[in-house]
Amino acid sequence: MERYRVVRIEEQMYGCEELPEGAEVCCDVTVEAADGIRKTLSCPDAELTRQGIDEGDTVLWDGTALRKA
Repeated sequence: MERYRVVRIEEQMYGCEELPEGAEVCCDVTVEAADGIRKTLSCPDAELTRQGIDEGDTVLWDGTALRKA
């Protein structure tokens, strides 16, 4: 698992393609690794809310989902 700091969360104007039918709201989550490299991940808004993930939090990325560290 990779460890990142959440830099920015922005709601998308469209749904996530990877999500099951009926799920609508996704967010682009910009994260930064310890070496300063940034990437943008697409995550369901409901999952971020459920875990309480917000900007500035440390998260783990397993290649498919974010988890609060």
